[in-house]
Formats: sequence, C-alpha cells, structure tokens
Amino acid sequence: MIFPYQCLVARTDSDDSNKWTVFGASGSKLVAQSSTGATSVWPQQDEQQQQIVSAEHGEPPGKRIKLSPAPTERGPNFSSIILSSNGEYLIGVTGEDKCIRVFQVDKEGQFQQLSERCMSRKPSSITLTSDDFTILCADKFGDVYALPLIPSPNDEPAENPVVTEQPVDKDFTPSATVLTVHSGRNRRTLEEQLKQKAKGPLKTKEAMTFKHDLLLGHVSMLTDLAYAKKGNRSYIITADRDEHIRISRGVPQAHIIEGFCLGHEEFISRLCLTPLKLLVSGGGDACLYVWDWQNYRLVERLPLRDTALQHRKARSDLSPSLPDNDQGFKVAVSGIWNIPGLDALTNAVLVACEGLPALFEFEIGSNAKSATTISLNGNALDVAFIKGSDNSCSIVVSIDNIHKAGSTTLVRKDKIAARLQYFSKQTDGQWQEDEIVGKVFVGFAGQGSLMDDEATNGDTPIGNGADQASSEKKSARDILYSVENLRKRPGAEE
Repeated sequence: MIFPYQCLVARTDSDDSNKWTVFGASGSKLVAQSSTGATSVWPQQDEQQQQIVSAEHGEPPGKRIKLSPAPTERGPNFSSIILSSNGEYLIGVTGEDKCIRVFQVDKEGQFQQLSERCMSRKPSSITLTSDDFTILCADKFGDVYALPLIPSPNDEPAENPVVTEQPVDKDFTPSATVLTVHSGRNRRTLEEQLKQKAKGPLKTKEAMTFKHDLLLGHVSMLTDLAYAKKGNRSYIITADRDEHIRISRGVPQAHIIEGFCLGHEEFISRLCLTPLKLLVSGGGDACLYVWDWQNYRLVERLPLRDTALQHRKARSDLSPSLPDNDQGFKVAVSGIWNIPGLDALTNAVLVACEGLPALFEFEIGSNAKSATTISLNGNALDVAFIKGSDNSCSIVVSIDNIHKAGSTTLVRKDKIAARLQYFSKQTDGQWQEDEIVGKVFVGFAGQGSLMDDEATNGDTPIGNGADQASSEKKSARDILYSVENLRKRPGAEE
C-alpha cells in the first residue's frame, strides 16, 4: 500500500494560468505533477539504485520493479510543505530529524535540494515573509526563528565557538521525592520525573551552526504562525496551545508585542489570513473565530462543531459510532484554507477537522451561518487549489487510505482505497466531484512512499513496537493525526 499524501500544495504559472503544478508529501517522499502530465519524485536515489543493480546483472527493465528499498532506509517524514509566492522554491519540514529543507523547482516540477538545516527543537509551523527572503520557523518550545531562504557563505557565523571538550550528558535528578509530595498534581509530576530518570541521561541541546535569529517566544507550545503586512509595517501572528493569539511586529522589531486576540477556550491549531485582512482561527473549540486582528477584536463565530455533528449524524457508514451524549462530540481543526476565485468582496474558507471525512465551506460575514459540506470517502488530510483562467476553482483533496472513514485508529480492510478526490466549484456555488480532473492525476495518485502490507492489516494490533508492522502502523497514525493531542486532559491544570 502507498502512504497517503499528508501534505499538498499547488502553484499556478504566472504567465499562463492554465499551467499549474501540484506538490505532495507522501511519507518521506515529495511528488510533483504538472498540468502537462509530467511527474517527478524526490529523492530519486531508489530509482537510481534500481537502474544500477539491474545494469550490473544484465536484467531486462521489466525486472527493476522487483527491487525495493529496505524499510530501514526510509528517510524522515515530511510534516509540512509550503511554496514561495513566485512558486520557484518549496520548503519542507521533516519531523524526525527536525530539518528545514529548501528545494528549487523548475517549470515541470523537478526538485533540486539547495539546503538542509536541522533545528535544535522540532518545528511546529513555518511560513515565508512577503519578499520570499526569510523563513519564519515556530517550534514546540514556543520560539520563533528567522532563517534566510537561500543560505549564503557570508551568512555563516563569523566566530564559531571552539569546543575544548565533548559535552557530557547530565544525569536527570527528580526535584521531589515520595516524602515531599502531598497533592494529586505533585504525585503525577513525580511520576513523570521518575519516568524521565529511567530514560537515562539528558541529551544536550544541539547547536545550530547556520545563520538564525531568535525573534520572539511564548511560554507555551506554538502551533501555527502567519505573516502579514499593513503599509510599511510587517507583523508576525502566532498561536499557541494555551488559547493565545499574539500580534507582534515583524523583523527587526519582533520583540514588540502589539496586542492579543483572546477568546478561545481550547487550543488553537490553525490560523488563516483572508484577502479582506481578517484572521480566521480554529482548534479545539466548537466554533471558528473571525478576528479584526489589527484592532484585536472578535468579529464573528462560525458554528463548526454543529455543522460537523450534523454531517456526522447523517453518515451511517462511519465508524466508530457517535457517543450517546452529543456533548461528547468534539472537533479538532486540522486545516483552514482561503478559497480562490471569489469576487473581491467575498471571503470564504474551507475547513477540515481531524478524523472527519468531509470539508466545510463557510462564507465570512454572511448572515446565513450554515455551511456547505463536501462529503468525502475518507478522512481529509490536506487540500490543494487549482485556479483556472476563467476564475474557476478545482480542489485536490488528500484522503486517508489507511484508516476507516470517521476514525483515527481503526484500519481499513480495503487495500485499494483512493488516496485523492477531486472537486470543482459550480456556478451555483456547490462543489461537485470532477472525474475529468481525476484522470489528469493518474500518475500522481500512484506515486509515494510504500508501506508494509502487515502495517495496514486491520487485525494487527498496535503493540509495544517490537514488530515492525505494529511500529509502522503507530508511526502512520502519529504522522497523520496529531492535532487532537493538543487538547488538555481533565485535571491537567489542577
């Protein structure tokens, strides 16, 4: 089975709007397809190795497909990909090695890796400044760094620290004992400290030897960030797990906090700036929040949970079943996207929720609070927009072909489930599945990282990780579904 596309993004040719390229990340591989039908894959090492081995043994080309890379040779998986505004550069984040990779992509989508920079902490979100010169990187420890998009030898630190001796990992010592704790929260803290001690010495923080600037920091895990400009002044908008949205000035005054957009009661996972200069935020709350972020004012709430619950009840084919009490139904926003091709006075967004086989379209500022729902064959993972020359709009939707629709844990028994669905917006405003667009992506749909068949067997339990199938199944779930983990458990703040 081929791993689903956990990330999608698209670009349109600035000279010819009928020409486009769609990029996807499937596990550790990047795949691109242009409107001409040409596809490319990164890395190409596996294909080159197959050709070399086949040539050495004199095998006919047909036998090359039997050679496949060993599972241990798979690279780190992509957690995020973005494009520069001119579409010339693709920036990807790989989670396991905490690296930011910059690729140059030509007209046909061929990849050329330009740099690979590993951060000291795992990045949680990246974006680019409006001039495409600087990457802004938010990490899970609450810091935001600025890195040049294209590293230059002149950007390297002028003075590298001289290491006289190798750093020694320090033994972790709990700050409490069983004789000094008196509350439930302290007992839980002590248990976590004892678990940490059992893991062995603490690893020292890796130094970043490339040019980077620390811009700002939160006291909580950062989940998303956005970059905006108003006149000659730029802003960095950051969201964290503790329900905060902060508006800071851009470089070089990022230490100055302009204000906060406060009102969320649960974690915030996604931010989206609209063409009309509004900010849409979502996460674990029942509603999407729409902000006049320049004045730190809440404009409206959009009923996401009620819309998702209504769709969930109408789908008898989904599993697991709904809880008896509707109050137990919660949503976790995994994506918010602006819909292109609308008139200048209309703002509309598409929203995806983790573990739900649907997309929801909300029109901002509309008196009608109902949403348009796009029903899917599997859980939505990501969306790429293709804008036509006639202002039409089509979308490519990445579908989870591993887990059952409506579940983030149960594995499909169908091994040939589709990984992509395609829709076009009609003149009446409705979305309709588009088979013509689907035929264009036949090559794209067949590319990606391969998975062990045992890892996608619904009868294989997630065990202690001793067998590779169980470990790969758990790894797949961790890659595809991480938003709900941001939700604080009852008693966590006691």
